[in-house]
Amino acid sequence: MPGLVRTALMAVFVAACLVPAAPSFAGTTPTVTDFVRPAEFADVQLAPDGKHIAALVPRPDTPYENMLAIIDTATVKPVATVRSGSRTMIGHYRWTNEHRLMMALAVRTDSLERPSDTGELIAFDADGSHGTYLFGWRGGTYGDSNHMLRGGRVREAYARPIEGAPIQDGRYALVQTQPFTDDPAGSTPSIERLNVVNGDSKRVIGGPAPDTDIVLDHLGEPRAASGGTYHQPKLWVREAGKDWTLFNDSAKTHVAIEPVSFARDNRRLYVQVTHDEGPRSLELLDLQTGQRSLVYRGSFSDPGAVLATADHQDIYGVVTNDGVRGVHYIDPDSREAQISEAVGKSFPGQLVRLTSFTDDGSLAIVTVSSDRDPGDYYLFDLDKRQARYLFSARRWLSPKQMHAMTPIELAARDGVVLHGFLTEPSGNGPFPLVVLPHGGPHGVADRWEFDEETQLLASRGYAVLQVNYRGSGGFGSQFEARGYRQWGAAMQDDLTDATQWAIRERHADAKRVCIYGGSYGGYAALEGAVREPDLYRCAIGYAGVYDLRIQLDKSDTHRTDSGADYLNMVLGDDRAELLRRSPVAGVDRIKAHLLLIHGGLDARAPYAHFSAFTSALDKQGKHYESLTEAQEGHGFFLQEHRLELYEKLLDFLDRNIGPASNGAAASAAP
Repeated sequence: MPGLVRTALMAVFVAACLVPAAPSFAGTTPTVTDFVRPAEFADVQLAPDGKHIAALVPRPDTPYENMLAIIDTATVKPVATVRSGSRTMIGHYRWTNEHRLMMALAVRTDSLERPSDTGELIAFDADGSHGTYLFGWRGGTYGDSNHMLRGGRVREAYARPIEGAPIQDGRYALVQTQPFTDDPAGSTPSIERLNVVNGDSKRVIGGPAPDTDIVLDHLGEPRAASGGTYHQPKLWVREAGKDWTLFNDSAKTHVAIEPVSFARDNRRLYVQVTHDEGPRSLELLDLQTGQRSLVYRGSFSDPGAVLATADHQDIYGVVTNDGVRGVHYIDPDSREAQISEAVGKSFPGQLVRLTSFTDDGSLAIVTVSSDRDPGDYYLFDLDKRQARYLFSARRWLSPKQMHAMTPIELAARDGVVLHGFLTEPSGNGPFPLVVLPHGGPHGVADRWEFDEETQLLASRGYAVLQVNYRGSGGFGSQFEARGYRQWGAAMQDDLTDATQWAIRERHADAKRVCIYGGSYGGYAALEGAVREPDLYRCAIGYAGVYDLRIQLDKSDTHRTDSGADYLNMVLGDDRAELLRRSPVAGVDRIKAHLLLIHGGLDARAPYAHFSAFTSALDKQGKHYESLTEAQEGHGFFLQEHRLELYEKLLDFLDRNIGPASNGAAASAAP
């Protein structure tokens, strides 16, 4: 059978599936390898008839690839495994019927970026047979070291499955396609009806504009689409048999309305809506009357993922992000809400979600996770109201050994309220502190969830401060906009104010503070060392941005019109001002000890940043340590390189603010 793993690999997954629960390692500190090791299971889905469970699993011997494991529900033993293509991954997948699955391929070479979809679709039966190349630029016959597939014609286009779209006759899936183009303006998408057996497809309708995302109703009819610029999205709607109509242009109304999914009546559309101040809201938009009604709005944070009902005709809840994550039940009387709430009582302090159902709604996958738990999976019988443990994402990590992410709130110097998290190690403070600004920076936020990097640092005795500075996503459009063109200015002040708050509140030892981050976080770390030379004992930049002019000119972001517009919006185009707010211009003020980490193939934060910054340091006679990998991209991906990275990082921290510093930090002014 094509794509089946050999016996030795199968045995690995048998062992993983048969572990009864996450083990406890009392008195044993997890190793760096324990934190770097990838999760064993992800994206767990039930087959429509409930007889099988599918899950994405890694290939330990081939990190650029993964596999789709098919597991017998009754025995929880794997019965087949489908490999991704050579040096490709299965990015996401869905069951098309009880016997067949459709998979979207992706590539990943950067740890700080999500896998990039290739636009190719393949399909296999659940036993690993009848593999078909459905869609993509390698159509006709597709062969590599894992497969020899035949199928659809060559398509110079990108395709993606539409989550929740109805599968017609168990054979025809609706997918969104988009032609490849060199035009920076992008290309216009279409909805196509794709045969998941032989790859034949037929166009249903085109989208209203280039680079739009189309939303289908419960009958598979394209009814809504969103697109436009990053900060001024548009919403189009249509009725069956009619043309697209522009419903909302946020550039004119100053209110962004973005579609989520249709309600059960197929007339109302769930949408996320921006406001002049505060977080976005989840609302129901009546497409006939144009009226909106509030469904949920958090105290300070945008709504999270919506949770679909068993029949996929509505949503029963929405994940909340106000500090500790939870679920807001839209209809508390619904079966799904009642069961979810009841199961949640057995897992206090954790986020419990029903994430996959059988077609008849009798069985569900329950996912349980928290700041200290990477995730456990259970099979829940909705009729009997019984749960059965299946497996854990990272069974070798005990939640009892992890450390709590405590939500924090503080006011910046200008009164703007900031939210974030403080993770403290065991013992009594004040502790040596690592300030960990997130990357992005816009549209991204630190959330209450398991983070292996935070837990690694806490396990070694460091407190970790994560603050969602202005410009972060998830706290309303105005909060994000407050960070535009504030790199190295108000955004940096927020990190300074949060660090000083941690010192005042005696969470942190003022003489033992280091700032470390990746991507934008690397920029913030080094800009912090420039602007606050007496605050940070050390600074670590990982795939960082050190010259904003280089980012504007050479980053892969600028290659499209939307990317260029984004950079101009968030950075500006005054090159003198960009230099002034770049770490490379302030190396003479740096007192902190430095560690710089970069990949030679980084396209997002090009290696030119590392070269320019180290050259400036050399001219000033500033000492620094470094770690580079010529074949890595935006963040080290290979496990051996990540292991080397974190061992060097921990050694660096130890010598500067940890036990091996031997009081050296005491000589640094706070």
